[in-house]
Amino acid sequence: MKKILFALFITASLFVGVFFLWQHNKDRNKLFHTVKVTVAKGDVVQSVEATGVIKPSVGAEVKIGARVTGMVTDEPIKVGDFVKKGTTIAKIDDQELQKALTIAKEELQKILDTYPKEIERLQKEVKKAKLSVKNAKLVLEAAKADAKTANWLCENKKQLRKRKSISEKEYKTVCTEAYRKQKNYEEALNALQQAKLNAQAAQLALEKMQKSFIHDSAIAKAKMEQAKIRLSYATIKAPFDGIITYISTQKGETVVAGLNAPQFAKILDPNRLENRIYIDETVIAKIKKGMHVLFHVDSFGKKDFQGKIDQIYPQPEIQNGVVYYVGVVKSFNDAALLRPEMTTHNKIIVQIIKNVLRLPNQAVKFKNGHFFVYLKRGSKVVEQRVQPGISDEHYTQILSGLKEGDIVLMESKSAH
Repeated sequence: MKKILFALFITASLFVGVFFLWQHNKDRNKLFHTVKVTVAKGDVVQSVEATGVIKPSVGAEVKIGARVTGMVTDEPIKVGDFVKKGTTIAKIDDQELQKALTIAKEELQKILDTYPKEIERLQKEVKKAKLSVKNAKLVLEAAKADAKTANWLCENKKQLRKRKSISEKEYKTVCTEAYRKQKNYEEALNALQQAKLNAQAAQLALEKMQKSFIHDSAIAKAKMEQAKIRLSYATIKAPFDGIITYISTQKGETVVAGLNAPQFAKILDPNRLENRIYIDETVIAKIKKGMHVLFHVDSFGKKDFQGKIDQIYPQPEIQNGVVYYVGVVKSFNDAALLRPEMTTHNKIIVQIIKNVLRLPNQAVKFKNGHFFVYLKRGSKVVEQRVQPGISDEHYTQILSGLKEGDIVLMESKSAH
């Protein structure tokens, strides 16, 4: 029994010895898997990583509908089609609308044919009336001169008659003529007044007709344009270049225009997408408008899309008990490659510190509450305390403890 126990003890001792020898050799081998790094100056880029999603911007996706009632006679598009602005999306039976346009055109043409002729007639009447006024003035001037002469002769004969130089008959003959001449003058004066009234009436009639022509033709043109517009509603066209994302109404269906326009399809402008980034509340204080953003989507591997934070929504979103704030990137390169609801992997550049002392992250260690590096000092390697600054994916800024040109040892990746 004692021999068995002794044999077991010897076996266990050999096993422990072999284990410690293996472990010692392993630790020694680690020393040979190190690389030298020279402390040098460079840039350190501090960033925040966050997940986001591609969404249409406001107005990027619109519903296309109809504003007239009728049967759909054609709908030549399908989901996924890329259409140019003005491309026909659907057509509605337009026979009644065509008829309404024809009637409106005929009414306008009737006005255009009738009014100018009537205006031309009235213009002639005005011209004639003005000529009558001119002639009446000439007649009045002649009658006035005749009356003046006749009255003078009558007064002269009257004085001669008092002196018995002429006969009563001669006196009466001259004064009777003077009376007639005066009556002619008064009649000419009345005729001029009437001619002026006639001219004014003709002018008013002309102006009224001209105004009616302008008014009626404007209304008729408006009705015709309205009929054209309503007819255009029967052909539904793409409002901008985009991709058809949804179709609801099919050829042969009848739509009824009401308060809400019947929806035919949805169209998306692929260049008006935005990247909504969900930023954790713990880092939102670091994020500001205008910060540069790099992101990629799974569909395009590591292809970088670039933009900047255009907006940060003040209202948080809570997902699975975690509070996020949404940062929006509204403009970025190659937007047409992306699709709504794609997941984005974002790197928000918080700050870039240029030309500072830096070391690879794996060279900086932490132990007993202090940061340190393995500094090569002559033939020895010592632990040198350092004060780090900001870090990025690759480098850590060194604020103190080292100087440019120092040699630091760090474990190479092949040691793992």
